Formats: sequence, structure tokens, C-alpha cells
Amino acid sequence: MAQKITVTGKVTDEKGQVLPGASVEIKQKNTGTNTDLNGKYSLSVNANDVLIFSMLGYAKQEIPVKNQSVIDVQLAEDNQTLNEVVVVGYGTQRRKDLTGSISSVKGAVFKDQPITNPIEALQGRVAGVNVIESSAAPDAVPQVIIRGVASFYQPNPLYIVDGVRRSDLNNVNPQDIESIDVMKDAASAAIYGSAAAGGVILVTTKRGSNAGAPPSINFSARYGVTNPKLVQLLNRDDYIKMENVVNPKFFNGATMTDTLANTNWVDALYRNGTEQNYNLSISGASTNVNYLASGFYNQQTGIFIKNYSNIGGFRANTDYKLGKNITIGEQIDGSQRITSPLVGAQADLHNAPFRTQPIIPIYNKDGSYGTEPAGYNGLQFSGPNPLGAVNSAMAQDTKNNFQGNVYADIKLPLHLDFKTTLGYSYYLETEDFFQNTYNFGPVSSNINSLNKSYAQSSQLLTNYVLSYNQSFGKHHINALAGYEQIVDKTNNIYAGESQVGIPGYSFVQTSSSALSLSGTYDPQSLIKSQFARVNYNFNERYFISGSIRQDANYTQFGPDKVKGVFPAASAGWTISEEPFFKKIAPGVNSLKLRGSYGKLGNSTGFPAYLFTSNYSQFNLSTGIAGGAQGFAPGQPFQIANSLNSIPNPDLHWETITETNIGIDGEALHGSLYFTAEYYNKNTSDLIYALSLPTSTGFTQSYITNIGTVNNKGFDFMAGYRNKIGKLGFDISANASFNKNKVTKLSGAATDAVYGGYNYYNMGDNAFNTMPNQQLTITKVGQPFGEFYGYKVLGIFQTDAQASHQTVNGNVAHAGDLQFQDLNGDGKIDANDRQVIGNPNPKMTYGFNIRLNYQGFDLAALFNGVAGVQLFNGVKSYEQYPFADGNTTKQIFNDSFFGSNGLTSQPRVGIPSNGGFILDPNQNYTSVNSYFVENGAYLKLKNLQLGYTFSGNVLKQISVKTLRVFVMANNVFTITKYKGLDPELGSAFTTGGTVNPTTQGIDAVTNYPQARIYSAGVDVSF
Repeated sequence: MAQKITVTGKVTDEKGQVLPGASVEIKQKNTGTNTDLNGKYSLSVNANDVLIFSMLGYAKQEIPVKNQSVIDVQLAEDNQTLNEVVVVGYGTQRRKDLTGSISSVKGAVFKDQPITNPIEALQGRVAGVNVIESSAAPDAVPQVIIRGVASFYQPNPLYIVDGVRRSDLNNVNPQDIESIDVMKDAASAAIYGSAAAGGVILVTTKRGSNAGAPPSINFSARYGVTNPKLVQLLNRDDYIKMENVVNPKFFNGATMTDTLANTNWVDALYRNGTEQNYNLSISGASTNVNYLASGFYNQQTGIFIKNYSNIGGFRANTDYKLGKNITIGEQIDGSQRITSPLVGAQADLHNAPFRTQPIIPIYNKDGSYGTEPAGYNGLQFSGPNPLGAVNSAMAQDTKNNFQGNVYADIKLPLHLDFKTTLGYSYYLETEDFFQNTYNFGPVSSNINSLNKSYAQSSQLLTNYVLSYNQSFGKHHINALAGYEQIVDKTNNIYAGESQVGIPGYSFVQTSSSALSLSGTYDPQSLIKSQFARVNYNFNERYFISGSIRQDANYTQFGPDKVKGVFPAASAGWTISEEPFFKKIAPGVNSLKLRGSYGKLGNSTGFPAYLFTSNYSQFNLSTGIAGGAQGFAPGQPFQIANSLNSIPNPDLHWETITETNIGIDGEALHGSLYFTAEYYNKNTSDLIYALSLPTSTGFTQSYITNIGTVNNKGFDFMAGYRNKIGKLGFDISANASFNKNKVTKLSGAATDAVYGGYNYYNMGDNAFNTMPNQQLTITKVGQPFGEFYGYKVLGIFQTDAQASHQTVNGNVAHAGDLQFQDLNGDGKIDANDRQVIGNPNPKMTYGFNIRLNYQGFDLAALFNGVAGVQLFNGVKSYEQYPFADGNTTKQIFNDSFFGSNGLTSQPRVGIPSNGGFILDPNQNYTSVNSYFVENGAYLKLKNLQLGYTFSGNVLKQISVKTLRVFVMANNVFTITKYKGLDPELGSAFTTGGTVNPTTQGIDAVTNYPQARIYSAGVDVSF
């Protein structure tokens, strides 16, 4: 048994000042003590123990006991945050040297969260970055908006992984990530020029470390259950009760309604989902080599039946030193994601299947899909059996990704360094969609079909960077110049066949089969760029930086608009290094002022070749283009293609200019840290598709530059980290305030752009509770996509009060909504529409709490928004009998419904001659502010509790660390919003597309949110 001795001592800083509260721990034993007010400690240890001395803001020290009875320690200051390396364009900088706005998130913070897309890790952690997770679909991609909506073709951020561009991060394993750096201002991002309008997100993956140590092996696993939040519809008895008011003849005299089906269609279509994730990595290093190899697998079953997504992948990162001056390396990763998407001729997803009836069974007695029972006085249902619709179709989507890059870094004389990188990425997506025949009574089809798509793309990137890094006394210069070329190739094929001989994913033709074939091929996409940057600082106190980039994009813009130049400049002043400041504020470790200005271009948010003419193709019955037909005598001449758009050779970049002013600080030996920033961002030459009159003969819109938009606001971040006894903590908060305004919009009809529908079936503008009515307007002087309709002043209390209002010739009554009559003409019509809500949040914010006590750790992540309105489109379905379907119990709270009197909900209609007139005042069937609600919320996004085992038991089985944890995602939401979840992104608009003019619309077609409960283990060998 090891001999016990008592060690005493004192802990001081470099100036000899005592450090009370410093931690003194015995390595790998989770036991220890803290220094007292005089910096002294006393601890019983074994002679072969190792003591760890640490304190926030100071470098940690490890000292073997070796039978010493007195061990005094002097800790050196460690400005870890200021000296941490931040990835910038084509290089790195110390955080203390930055003059632009760059925020960082370490991979260790989020590696155990139940996420498959690293972008989700930024939510609630980075001021100015609004990450919206509005769907629990297994393959859902979050929406990312950095410092406000700035374009009708709002670009995604530019993603750079280990120096190479990516289209997204959906196939990057979060557990492979070392850090994520976000370039928020134009000066930081300008080095990427025309691709950086949406901001730049740089991902650095892990490398091997600890040269000479044995390889490190890590394995982690977690399993979780996903619980959806759903709208519940009326059961059989309540449905009949509703119909007895709305359609009293249907069940008049019926005596055996208790024998009818009582189907819960929500339960039939939704379920609890699951999520499981596995990750294995090995890493290590020697004097000349470091390496990391990893593999992962993630499997998710969606909360909607037949919906799943599985992804697996690998990574290999290696660096080799070839002597003192040459380093080469590579990063290779690949993945495959297989998804069963939501498809089907009659199977649109709804967060509640309102177009169902509980009296329809799932299956008839003969095993066929259930249909509506007969004999109920005109009761008819013309929709499909929703479960049958889902089961009649099957689909599989396979996405294959491969990325690889190799580099060589050569140190040259005269403090020069040359680095060249060759990157290649390959993407192949195939989708098979088979629609079988079906018969659901009123809806049937005896023709099956098979559609296949093949989308292939590749990118070859080459860049060459020459850099210079040298100090001359108190002067330090870092400069670089480079050239980059990007070549993209795409090859897409779409094929379809009806009357397929054998059900499945094979084309088996019959004599009745009809074929269709189309595709695109483009090997010509080319971008050539030159760039340069100079950073100068004097005495690590005064900083100046400037950069410039020229991009030549040969596919996005016309021949005369190929090139764009994007300059930037910034400066910083570390006030805390001034002698006068050290005297007046000795407790402040660092305080820095900085300012920047830069210009960016938007070339990534819209398709290529918009500046050219487009042609429509005429196909033969075989599905093949017909070409010129009918040259025989007497036959009509037919052509295969016709011009359907007007070219615009003057189409050019959207240009973003931004000014940024910031202050960064640290105090109390790094315990307290903060950042505050102001920005003013202008986007000019907005690109938009102007509709053309049909009389022109052109079927497609005219693409042109039409306007400008401004975003200005503030970003704040502050935190405090320390240790009290054995309790360590790090608490931080961030907030972003944004004001968005369109300042010019010329050429659009009435200088306004409309968008958004309260869809029930995607793309069908007429089949919903508000048919053919767009929900939003974008116009000069207002933010993007405000809600547009009738303003509700209240609910009429009496018929006399309501008698002055008419809608479509119908006089209002008590219980109807009172709409504002803008022009005072005594009637409510389109001329009375106005702005009724703003879906652009005034503030987004987040809180992060991280605690550790001995082996326990607790982490809580909050995020929220404030000053935002949402359009609760689901509400109109919940309180109103939609089409021939169902609704919710909320209808029984409508004014004057059945035996009701006046309530807080408008009336749904009025009895008339033994029948019922639905909504003559358009309470539920017009776009109005009754459906606009306060969308502010605070959400506990992730809560995690873990325990890390250590000690001799683990040593005996060669385990370094073992951590077990439990967690929950989407734990709770505090909000006044009455819908399912207030976290909403952009919805669908005209043509079934998504764009920034449809933010904040809670439509029935949204995939519901869900809560996840998980448990996992993380072990290192």
C-alpha cells in the first residue's frame, strides 16, 4: 500500500501575489482542495501522485510529489481566449489580432448533441447568426440567416471545410469537428468575394496530436426516442356533433352512429421516432506525422410513417513533414445518406390530416382501404384514404458524397511560405419513386408510374497562396497573395414511365407504357479569382488590415458582367496595452476597439444562366423531343422548341457593403469576457424575376436587378467563467438586434412583391381555407415579407354594431370579426388590405450554462427570439370545418356555434333555412390579423447531464476516460404563441418554392417539431 504524506504549499502568480481559490487536484483521482485566502493549501497524498495546479486565467501545471512535503507553485497568466487561433480566409490569426467580426464555437461543446448537421450547433451560441430548425424530419436542413434577410435569392453561407468549399455541411460528422468559425462582417468575408454574401462558415476538423504518445482511440454511442407534438382532431362523436350544426341533414335521424368507425388518423400516420448514433476514431502523432481516421453511422426513423434517414461515413486526415521546410497532407471524407422521403400522388404531409373523417375506417372488412360509409343523407368524402395514399407509393433517395484535398506547404527564404491545395468533390444523388395503382373509392388510379432521377456534380478547386510573415522590432507584417480556380460540372437525368410491368424500381415496359426523358448537362461552370491581404500591427497595439479579391464568374452573369472586385479594410486599437489604461483599469486584461468596411457579391443564391434566353421543348408521346415535324406535303409544321423568356445580358451581381464597429474585452484574469458590435449592411442591385403580361408571348419572368435593402443592428456576447471550490462553471449569453428595410424596389407591379399561401396541398393555391390569397407583401420602406391582409379591430358584440360592415355583399353580425375599413367606403374588399405583422425578429438570443463538479457535468442551451409575429395558418383549420374533412375541438368555442353565445373566437357561420351558411364574413377564409400572433419564445434547446469515470479501475482495463450521459432536446418552450411551435422558417410560395418573403408562416404542410430523449456513452482508450 502506497505511503501517505501531507503536502503543503503556497500558490502565487508571476508577481508573487497569492492566488486564493486555486485548485489543487490529485491527477486521475477526482480528489483535491483549494487554496485559502492566503493562497495556502494542505493535502494528503501518496508519494507517487501527481498534483495539478490550476486557476482560470492561468496556465495549468502538473508536478509529481516524489516524497516532497512542501510544494510552492507560481502560475503564469494564460490568455487562452486571446491567444487561441482563429481560422480566417486562406490562413489563421490569433483572436487578439482580429479586426473583423469572427465568432467561434469549439467542437467539444456540441459533440454529444443529437445533431447530424453541424450548423445546428451554432443555434443559440453565436450572436447575429439566426439558425432556424423548423422541422423534425430526419434529413431536415436548418435555415441560416446571418445579420438579416438581404435578398429575394437569400444566399446560404459559404461553407469551407479544411480550406475547401462545400455546398452544405449535412454530410460532415459533428464529432470530427475541432472548431467552427463564422465570418459575420463583410471585411472578414471579402477575401471570398462573390460567394460570401450569406457570410462564411469555416470548419476545421480534428487532427492527430501528442507526438510520441500511444494512439488515442475513441468510441461513442447514443440512442434516443423522438416524441412529436401534434394537433389532435375530433373523434367520431365530436365529429358528428359538429356536423349536426354545420350539416344538420347528414346524421338527422341516424340511430346507430356508435357502430361507425372511430379512427384516429393522427395516430395512424404518426409515431414515436428513434435516433441512434455511433462514432469511432483513432488518432496519433509522431515527430513527422500526425493522423486521424474516423467513421460514423447515424440512423433516424421519422415521426411520420415510412420516413427514415440513415447516413454513414468516414474521414482520414494526415499531415507529413518532409524535412524542416516541406509539409504535405490530405483530408479525405465520404458519406452515403439513404432516405425515404415523403412522396405519393395523394400523400402530402400535413402536421394534422384535416382532410379526413374519423367515421372512415383504415380498412374495410374485406381488407381494402376504408371508404366513407353510405346512407347518411348526402355525406360525401372525395379525398383519399391517407394511410392508403402513403402505402401506395414508395421512394428511396440516395446521396453519395466524396471530398478530398491534398496540399503542399513549402517554407521559402526571406520569410516566405508557399502553399498549394488541390481539392475535389463529387456528389451523386439518385431517387427512385414508384407510385402504384390505388382505389380509395372517390379517388382512384389504375395506372402506375416509376420516376427516376440521377443528379451528378463535381468540383475541382486549385489554389496557390504565397504568404509573408515577419516582425521588425515592434512592427509585424503578415501578407498573402493567391490565385484560385473552381471548375464545376453537372449532369442530371430525369426519366419516367407509366404502366410499369412489374411494381418496383425497374423500368419494365408494356405495350401501354409511356416514357418521358429530360436532363441537363453543364461542364462549363468556371470561376477564376485573384486575391490578396495585408495585416499589420505595431507593438500588438495598433492593427490595420486590407484585402481585395477579383472574381470572374463565367456562368452566372452576362459576358460584360463577368468580373467583380471586392475590397475590404479594417483597423483595431488594443486600448488595454496603453500605459495610461493599465493604470486606471488594472483588472482589465484586454480591451480592443475595431472597425471594418467591406464589399461582397451575391452569385450563389440563384440558378446559373439567368442572363440568357430559355426555350421550352415539345415532346412526342414517346417522351422524346420531337424536333421539326410535318415536312410531308399538306402536313402542318411543328417545332420542338420555342423561346419563352427575354434575355438580360446586363444582369449583374447583387452587391453587399457593410460597416462594422466592435469592442472586445476580458477582465478578472479572463473570467469575464464580452463583445459588442454595430453593423450597417446594404444590399444593392437586388435580383428578381419580374412577371410579364401573357400578351408578350413569353411564359417565364424577366430576370433583372431591381432594388436595395438595408440591415442594421447590434450583436452582443458576454460570459463569466470561474471555479468555486470543486464547482467549475461557464455561463454566457448572446443577443442580436436587427432592423430590416427594403429601400428601393423598382419595376415590380405596384412596386410590391407578394408571396406565400396557406397551403393544404402543396402548390394548389385554391384548395385551402384562404383560397388564392397571398399572405405577404414586400415593399419599399418595410421589411421583407410582412403579413398583408385585413386588420381586425375586434369582434362585434351586437348585430346593431356590426350592421355597417359588409363583406362580399354580406352584412356582418354579432360574433364576426370587425375589419378596419381603410378607405371608409362601407365595404371590406382588397382595397382595405394592409400590413398586419412582421415575421422578421427584432432580437434573437441564446444562453449557455456549463457546470462541472468533480466527475459530473451539466450543460443547458437556451435560444429564443423576441419582437416577432407569426401567421398561424393552422388555426384557420383548427376552428373551421375544412372542405369535406375534420377539425379540432376548438370549433366548439366559436361564437354562436350550436348553443354558444358570444365567445373570444369569431363565428364560423350562421344557420339558414335548416342548413348552414359557412363564414359569410370571411372570418376564417380571408387573410386577416386574427391569425397573426406574438411569436416570441424562449426554448430550452438542449439539456445534458453526464458523469466521467476515472481512476485505477479504468487503468486496469486500459481505458483513459469513460463518460455516460443523458439528455433531452427541445425540452420546453415558453411562448404566447398558440400553434404547435413558434420556431418557423420560410414556407412555400408561388410555384411551390421557398424564399425569404414567406418567413413565419405556420402552414399545415410543415413537418412537426419533436422532443428527443437520449442516453449515451463516450469512452477513450
